Amino acid sequence: MSYRTIFTDEEPVSHTAQSPALPLSFYVKWLRAVGLLILLGFISSYVMQFSSLTEVHHWHAAVSLLWIAGMLVQVTLIHQQRFICHRVLGYWLLCILLAFIGSTLWLYSTVYQARINTAAIFRLVLSLDLMLFPAFIVFMCNAIFRSNSPHAHAHWILLAAVMLLPPGLGRLIHGLFFFPLDAPVRFFYEPTVAVTGIILWQIGCAEHWRYRSTKVCLVLFITATVASYGVAYLC
Repeated sequence: MSYRTIFTDEEPVSHTAQSPALPLSFYVKWLRAVGLLILLGFISSYVMQFSSLTEVHHWHAAVSLLWIAGMLVQVTLIHQQRFICHRVLGYWLLCILLAFIGSTLWLYSTVYQARINTAAIFRLVLSLDLMLFPAFIVFMCNAIFRSNSPHAHAHWILLAAVMLLPPGLGRLIHGLFFFPLDAPVRFFYEPTVAVTGIILWQIGCAEHWRYRSTKVCLVLFITATVASYGVAYLC
C-alpha cells in the first residue's frame, strides 16, 4: 500500500489510497475564485471612489493590485506545472507582500480615527479587517516557511487569501447590488461574512477537517465577526 505524506500545522498526516490528499488543483480552483473576487471588488471600489481618494489610497491600491494579480499568476503557473517560474516570481512577490502589508497598516492608521466615529457599517468593516489582517500575516509567514511542501504551501496561501476576502467581497457586493439599486449601505455586511464563512466551511469539509489550521481559521473568523458587532454597537 502506497503512502503520501503532507505536512501542515499538525503532525505529518499519512494518506492511503482510501484517504488521498487533496490534489493541488483543489487549491488552484479556490485560489482563483477567491483571488478574482478580491480583485474585482477592489477594482470596482477604486473606480467608484477614485476622485475622493488620497495619495495613501492610490499607493495602497497599486500595491494591492500587484499582490493579488501576482497571486493569480502564481496559481496559473502551478496549474501549468511551471514550478521554476513560480519560485522565481515568488521571490519578487515577497517584496510586494512586504509593501502590501506596510501600505495596509499605513492606510488603517490614517482612516481608522476618521471612520470609527461615523456610521456603524464603517465600524463593522474596519473592526473585522483589523482582526483578520494579523491572521493574514501569520498565514503568509507559514506559507513562506512551508514552501518546500507544495500542498502545505498552497493550504496556507488559501487560508491567507480568505482572510482578505471580506474587504474585497464586500466592495464587490456593494458595487454590484447596493450602489446601483441605491440600497442602504449598511446591509452588505451580512452577505459578505455569510459567503466568506460558507467558503471556509466548504474548504474544511473538502479537507475532511484534517487540519487544525482550518478549524482555527473558521473559529477566528466567527469570533471576529461577532466581535465586530460589539465594536460597532457597544463601544
